[in-house]
Amino acid sequence: MKLLRYGPLGLERPAVLDAGGVMRDISSVIEDLNPRCLSRVDIVAKLKSADTKAFPVVASAARLGPCVDPVGKIICIGYNSRLHAEEMASKPATGGEMPVFFKPSSAACGANDPIIYSRFAGKLDWEAELGVVIGKKGKYIGKSAALAHILGYTCFNDVSDRYWQFEKDDKQYTKGKGFDSFAPIGPYLVTKDEVADAGDLDVKLWVNGQLRQDFNTSDYINSAEDVVSYLSRFFTLYPGDVIAMGSAPGNARSWGEDKFLKPGDRVRLEIESLGVQEQTVTKE
Repeated sequence: MKLLRYGPLGLERPAVLDAGGVMRDISSVIEDLNPRCLSRVDIVAKLKSADTKAFPVVASAARLGPCVDPVGKIICIGYNSRLHAEEMASKPATGGEMPVFFKPSSAACGANDPIIYSRFAGKLDWEAELGVVIGKKGKYIGKSAALAHILGYTCFNDVSDRYWQFEKDDKQYTKGKGFDSFAPIGPYLVTKDEVADAGDLDVKLWVNGQLRQDFNTSDYINSAEDVVSYLSRFFTLYPGDVIAMGSAPGNARSWGEDKFLKPGDRVRLEIESLGVQEQTVTKE
């Protein structure tokens, strides 16, 4: 099933898409799609036992917020794409080890919310990625048990400022990855029962109508199960945590200095079976 959150910023309500693609309010089943509620409600079981068409219809023009909010942890895996690591002349995440960094929860925004071009922005870039949403608490999770801890999958744009990421002396990713709106999540949280193989999904991203990224998640070095198991060695994973699996070739850096995002640019991101994001870069 496809779960989502709709409504004005800060007033979002949970919903589901019915078999006909109509949005239905499910606030009678779960208060919200947030860590607290997901930890105490088996939303999949609740909805499977319910008559989805009995829920109230939501206007199709409603704004969509992040499909989980407030998000728990936003955990990002670096250089998990073979082709991207080659393109960036960087060491890929092989041998079981993975570069890991976090984005602040304030970076999260809806799939179609604007990407804010901050007054301190330098070189804004895009990174289309598969997002993994945790549904069950766990630590020291074996790979064979990892799928049981995954609630579902979503679209994720790891928006990055390459000036702050690569051209400043501290070499930390936090500033370059952490501006407000640098983590569009959604539009849907697609439960794992609807995704036949998360390791075989087409991912595409366009800027102003021009295709910039086109890859398949089979290019990921580490699978979602690998990543969940690995991360759980270091910290507990909780319902509502979101993991970004890594980008592939085609970032602005590879297209040229003049291709970094500017106010007015439009970004479209699509992942097979998971939906579409559309953002406009908007000056703060």
